[in-house]
Amino acid sequence: MNPLFSDRMKKAAKILGTLVLAFGLIGLWLAIVDIHDLVAMLAQIRILYLPLMIGLFFLSYFLRSLRWKVVISPVVRISAAEAFHLSMANHLLNFLVPVHAGEAAKCLLLKKIKGTPLSRSLAATYMDKAADLLPIVLGIALAPFLSVRIRSVLLGVSGMIVIIWMALTASVVFILFKKKTALAWIEKALRFFPRIFRPKIGRLSRLFVEGLSFLPRLSRRIPEILGLTFLAFLAQSLLVGIFFFSFGIRLPLPAMFVGYGLLSASFLIPAPPGYTGSLELIFIFIFSFLQGYDKNPVSAVAVSSHIFTAVVFGLFGLAAMAFLGTRLSAVFKMSSGPDALKEWPADP
Repeated sequence: MNPLFSDRMKKAAKILGTLVLAFGLIGLWLAIVDIHDLVAMLAQIRILYLPLMIGLFFLSYFLRSLRWKVVISPVVRISAAEAFHLSMANHLLNFLVPVHAGEAAKCLLLKKIKGTPLSRSLAATYMDKAADLLPIVLGIALAPFLSVRIRSVLLGVSGMIVIIWMALTASVVFILFKKKTALAWIEKALRFFPRIFRPKIGRLSRLFVEGLSFLPRLSRRIPEILGLTFLAFLAQSLLVGIFFFSFGIRLPLPAMFVGYGLLSASFLIPAPPGYTGSLELIFIFIFSFLQGYDKNPVSAVAVSSHIFTAVVFGLFGLAAMAFLGTRLSAVFKMSSGPDALKEWPADP
């Protein structure tokens, strides 16, 4: 078979599969909600809160970009503006392609503007991403004040995240003290992956291991990282609360914190591009099934916040790429196309 034809067939199959999943999720969501009530609810949104929403959105993502600036400071010095624009390019790509390709793109863009080797930036970028899971510990503290249903789900999610964190911490400590052994184990583990994925997974793994040497120099800035993480979490939780309030629903603070915490944790699950259909179902699960709010107003909040996020991510993300002197198509190609495979091994 012609290799070019084969590649096109694979791409067509991937696109078709994605469309089937997206339409299937949308169909399931529409079967759950009353479309007439939903449309009536959407017409009642109070748009006067829009400036506050945009402000909270900007604040939360600016704080997260400052955290990344702190985390990567032992590797490379960047300005707050550079950190914000690189982060927004990352978030836009992750929104469009929810497989965390944005982190790879951010490292490649950083190499483009600063010449920073991928072996130094990749580990720092993914360690920063892992910090987003820290606020889930708030849920454990709030659990006694919540319903039995949400408490059980929250403790289950928190338990899984704690296990992930323990495994990650143990792995990082092992790599720091036994790097050669860790690299040898990675080579053995690659045998269990399909042959087509081995080169890229192997390169990413080796770059991650080599890049962890920055961690000891970061220890004194942990309070700063934790503070920025929880402030960003607070801003995003309040944003969720403002969205509900714009439809006349007052969420108590625990419901905001726990709701956004579970929403944030759900982004670890693979989803269609733009979270089409999946975000609406996740909102219903968290705020209707677990917290008891009516599914139609919750769906109105989900749809409006989904549109808001897409528009604002698009505006901020495209502006960031213009600031960095690149385009969305170039970032897509950079992070997941054939050029990315050439880029990884070329890194010293």
